[in-house]
Amino acid sequence: MGMLLIDGVKYNLWTPENEEEEFHPIIKEHSKEIFGKKSLYLPIEELLVSQAGRGAMIDGIAIVFSERPEMYVVEVELSSHDLDKHIVEQINRFVRALKNPDNRKRIADDLEEKIRSNPMDEAFVKQEIGAREIYKFISDLVSQPPKIVIIIENKDAKLIEACENLVVSPIIKEFKTFVREGAPTVHAHLFEPLYVIEKISGKVGKEKGKRPLPEHYKSWEKMLAWVDDSTRDLVKELMTQVSSLGEVNHKPSGTDYCFYKGKPSSKSIFAALLLRKSSVAVRIRTDPTTFKDSKNWVSDKIYKGWFFKQGQERTFDLKEKGQIPYAIELIKQSYDLAK
Repeated sequence: MGMLLIDGVKYNLWTPENEEEEFHPIIKEHSKEIFGKKSLYLPIEELLVSQAGRGAMIDGIAIVFSERPEMYVVEVELSSHDLDKHIVEQINRFVRALKNPDNRKRIADDLEEKIRSNPMDEAFVKQEIGAREIYKFISDLVSQPPKIVIIIENKDAKLIEACENLVVSPIIKEFKTFVREGAPTVHAHLFEPLYVIEKISGKVGKEKGKRPLPEHYKSWEKMLAWVDDSTRDLVKELMTQVSSLGEVNHKPSGTDYCFYKGKPSSKSIFAALLLRKSSVAVRIRTDPTTFKDSKNWVSDKIYKGWFFKQGQERTFDLKEKGQIPYAIELIKQSYDLAK
């Protein structure tokens, strides 16, 4: 049995015996530490039925709010269980079930209901997504390829071997609990958060704050290496088409990629690419008096000066090369507005 010694006080390793009654509540209680302060964890007991008629249960959904919000399917598990039945079969069934539009709608409906039923959760989500409608935001997340997180009290070789049979590679996080000797209600937890803690130095060298920073968020090149092959090909073709609009310069800007009409400046920028795993978000400048979008691709949300200092900054998403011709029509309007 493992032990922690903190300032001379002993904490003994404790293993939950009942997953739902003992382990699930702990994960919910510490979800902000696991998934980040700008996250929302929602336990969800939803039986999904795939088109083949096979059921799958999930433990929870974690939504991580950032410039590119992400949704994680959470499987909370004990290593004492049959890993093939409790993890491999469950997750593979769930991934297949998500291919069914009816299942995606049911998940979105249930998530919206849970969020709106809790005033604090609803206020938090509205604060993070701005003018976007909650249901549309959730539907967009559910439509993305699933990301899986397995939280388990003991990560061993058996679990890693079992996960090799999954159709989607999961993120595995070990979460251990220690109980203080003589005080069974006092706990200490040992785990690795989903995000990387990066220290930001202030002017006097003190820690100014902390923020979640996954490895692929550190540069455009790492983002491009992280995305799906189809997304990488889409970006390459899109860059070629945008460059043909005229006198175009382009270069990375942190994790994003910017296009300029002539010499790069805050006035000449006319488009920016923001990468997601299986899609590309395109930011453009729009003039509400002249902008035309017959297919209603562009989001109603207006960003305030993220890339553009003049005009309305808005966004649309691309997922396949067949969308590029119309995307160029939208981007061309932004190009014409640039100085």
